[in-house]
Amino acid sequence: MIVKYFIKILFILLCSCSSNLVKKDFGKSEKQFGLHIENGQRQGFQYFDSTKTEYNYRYYTITITNDTIVPILLQINFDKTGILVNDSVKSKIFLLPRHLTPDKQHVDQTMSKELIRFLDVEIDTPQKLIKTIKQSEKCVLTFGVLTDTKYLDPTTPYGTEILTSNKDLSVISMKLKINDRLIIPCGKFSYLNN
Repeated sequence: MIVKYFIKILFILLCSCSSNLVKKDFGKSEKQFGLHIENGQRQGFQYFDSTKTEYNYRYYTITITNDTIVPILLQINFDKTGILVNDSVKSKIFLLPRHLTPDKQHVDQTMSKELIRFLDVEIDTPQKLIKTIKQSEKCVLTFGVLTDTKYLDPTTPYGTEILTSNKDLSVISMKLKINDRLIIPCGKFSYLNN
């Protein structure tokens, strides 16, 4: 039992040391604790709800690849849909359901009817993802930010990405960085024993 924990600790230390060697940049890939995280570019549209209120709808498609030989349990969710209010921001930040998330990063030309329906009706239903990612397997996530145009759009300046930290050696927490002042816990991952 102690040997298993020693191997896990050694593995985490090696991964965190190697993650410092990968350049961190918007829209680029980086390695964090054995995960290869490709933070996609900001995309979006103008969205009008049923009352004709205009919103900035921005979204980010992020691809996570397990670069280890150990399966990883990924858990992504927000406690609520993420209605945030601070000095000048009022936004809903959410995980898109899997059926609205593409299989890989791409550029959308228009909003689909399914997405409009989700924003109209289902946005306040919290979404979560629990997935085991095997060696070299990918998981694609799409995070959305919906902001009434009366308020400052938190996605400007650019720089949204997934961040990780390991206060507990058995679980790595994940945060969604919208901008330098707006960082939200969004989930965690852990290494599974074979």
